[in-house]
Amino acid sequence: MKKSVKTKLALLLTLILTVPAIAKADWGGWYDGNTSTTWYGDDGYQGRITVYGNGRYEYRPENDSFYCFLESAFNPKLQDFFSIEDSIWGKPVTGLFYNLECDDQSYAVSSKGFYVPDTITDLDLFVFEGVDFQNIYLSKGLIKIPKQAFGGCKNVKQLQLPDKLKKINERAFWYCTNLKQIKIPEKVTIIEKKAFEDCKNLTKIYLPASVKTIEKNVFKGCDKLTIYCEKDSYAYKYAKKNKIKTKLLSKKTVKATQITSLPKSITVGTQETYLLFPFVEPFYATNQKLAYISEDPSIAEVNQNGKVEGKKKGETTITVMTTDGSHLEKKVKVTVKKGEIALNPYFSLYQLEKGTTEFNVDAMLYNRNPKATYQIESSDSKIAVAKIEKGTLKVTAKKQGNAVFVVTEKNGKTKNEIGSFPISVINKEK
Repeated sequence: MKKSVKTKLALLLTLILTVPAIAKADWGGWYDGNTSTTWYGDDGYQGRITVYGNGRYEYRPENDSFYCFLESAFNPKLQDFFSIEDSIWGKPVTGLFYNLECDDQSYAVSSKGFYVPDTITDLDLFVFEGVDFQNIYLSKGLIKIPKQAFGGCKNVKQLQLPDKLKKINERAFWYCTNLKQIKIPEKVTIIEKKAFEDCKNLTKIYLPASVKTIEKNVFKGCDKLTIYCEKDSYAYKYAKKNKIKTKLLSKKTVKATQITSLPKSITVGTQETYLLFPFVEPFYATNQKLAYISEDPSIAEVNQNGKVEGKKKGETTITVMTTDGSHLEKKVKVTVKKGEIALNPYFSLYQLEKGTTEFNVDAMLYNRNPKATYQIESSDSKIAVAKIEKGTLKVTAKKQGNAVFVVTEKNGKTKNEIGSFPISVINKEK
């Protein structure tokens, strides 16, 4: 092994073995999904097990779930769409936070869209402040938009807020200068001060009869605004008092008349994601839920939030439909191409006993090139070694301890490092 590779492996192993969030106090191994025994690091934090992927994920035993921390240091290359994991090792990801220990909030997301899965129930203060995405899917599990969560998101033009939402906190959408219209869900009761301050292009907002409190300067600087509301509601009286234009709506059900903001065709790689962000018109339609169907899920899957995942090369069609009885639908042509080669960021070998164990290599490598060869180098060959043969990963565990495997691809004269993952060898229990 070359000296530079040895040095890199040594540094990586040192990092893993000295972070209390990852290892047991007795360095016996990494988290294997068993939470019956809790772990303590040197800093006294119980069970702070860390995984890196799209963000940094920490296991919290008090909630039996993972939290995701967004930080620039551990994010992958900039992608068209950024998606938070909904689970790690079978445990839900319930919190999304911005790591305040970072020097700046320049974590790499995407220019097109951000996906927050429905498992997320807790958003951090300022979590998306100043981020440049154009669209976002927000978890259905959210009941509040925290303080300044979307402050300064200048590229967002329209948002669909979750139905369970009850509160919009102070300055939540402050200075979203391109936000044009938004429907406040029917369970929201309070909009705190300056929530939409300086949204200078906000022209339409629907305020339901459930809103009973609108604090000071909520719409300061929104000079083009018209409030859509019911007559004699709190929102109507507020608008009249503050000389804001109104458009009165009846209490009758309003059906969708159009599905908007859908591309005619999209291209996505295998093992990659594309996010659809359709809206219905009118923006205040009563039922805005849409349904998604893939003509061939073996080529491209789509969930009921518009998240498309490429499965294999080919073409298919996704149909997007209204669910309010208006019988509207639109079709999106999907072309799936082969995605880039990558290491599954959550593939790790935990609590592996001595001996040789075989794995499907495609569980470790995404989009493997059948014409290339792959090699695995161990940071400590006395603990474990591995090799890939005919699509099978063979790992030989030799003695108790921890090591790191680095995976490289050789294609002709070109050799590229794909990534690395840890391994922990334990003694067989008697």
